[in-house]
Amino acid sequence: MKITIDREDLLPILANMANIADRRPVQPILAHVLIEAAGQHCRFVATDLEVQLSADLDHPVEAPGTCAVPARKLYDICRALPEHTPIEFHKDGEKLLLKAAKSRFTLHILPSDQFPYLSTHSSLCKGNGNAKTFREALAVVANTMAQNDARLFLNGVLVEVEGQELRLVATDGHRLAMMTLPFASSLESGSYQAILPRKAVLELLRILDDGDIVLEMSDASFLLNDGTQQFACKLIDAKYPDYRRVIPQGHPRFAILDRQAFKSALQQSDVLVSDRNPTTHLHLENDQMTLRSRNEEQEEGEIQIPVEYQGDALDIAFNSRYLTDTTQIFPQESLRMRVKDSDSSAVFTPVDGNNP
Repeated sequence: MKITIDREDLLPILANMANIADRRPVQPILAHVLIEAAGQHCRFVATDLEVQLSADLDHPVEAPGTCAVPARKLYDICRALPEHTPIEFHKDGEKLLLKAAKSRFTLHILPSDQFPYLSTHSSLCKGNGNAKTFREALAVVANTMAQNDARLFLNGVLVEVEGQELRLVATDGHRLAMMTLPFASSLESGSYQAILPRKAVLELLRILDDGDIVLEMSDASFLLNDGTQQFACKLIDAKYPDYRRVIPQGHPRFAILDRQAFKSALQQSDVLVSDRNPTTHLHLENDQMTLRSRNEEQEEGEIQIPVEYQGDALDIAFNSRYLTDTTQIFPQESLRMRVKDSDSSAVFTPVDGNNP
């Protein structure tokens, strides 16, 4: 195998591969990136047996071949080289020789036939979407995923397809986020559900950019193809609860908030919020919101901001960190807060062309 690739073409691919490859692998091969070169094409593949990423690069190949190279070492070497340096790869027995300007490196490689591809299953649901739209929606809900919860379904994001819509849902048991986006689905009737694991969600947020994507989902695997990258992962083997039951229905009170003003007020209020009990009290009345906080030392803070409010006077308490997260995940300038009463959950939605 012999190929020469410019550092700038190679670096983003290797960065993604190094993130996927397992740093403390059960099998040594899982710390490697597989390189396949033939004709006018190179392919790079990394997996930890839970998620897998392959990336294609159209590039002339001087001599075809395959090998498995330590992913992190290869990435660190390429990152340390000067910009726009041509890097020559030359396989020599059980070694990979790297030449770049006046630098030379020799890396130990493993046979490519040892590389364990992630198994996939027959597709139950397939459809097309936009990578940027999918990533933005995923970013909104990802913040509410649980981490290392005994209830496995909480440690990921639900993907639900109904008709020509795709819905993303995540909850940690205290809060829930949901985003709906258009999706050209192959489903003619019924619905499809899958739970993406946490690592898969975080990797998708890292690698997705813009352009068209194709999603293929089965009862055990998820595949995404953006034309140059193919991402696959195993699904969480669990049933997601009926999330619609926890979304409050009927909201006699609602307020329109300026997102930046609300965020600033929360930052001020949080100065006196206790770490053990991060509670912020909101009082809504006469187009005004008052935020109050108190700590164990009996220190108090009170901040007022103007809002558009409809409903009777209301006092309600929230975990201030959850409110702050809400102001950070939406890019829109205004938020709508809907609430039934002081004992009910509140629903926050952005105010834009889709949610006037």
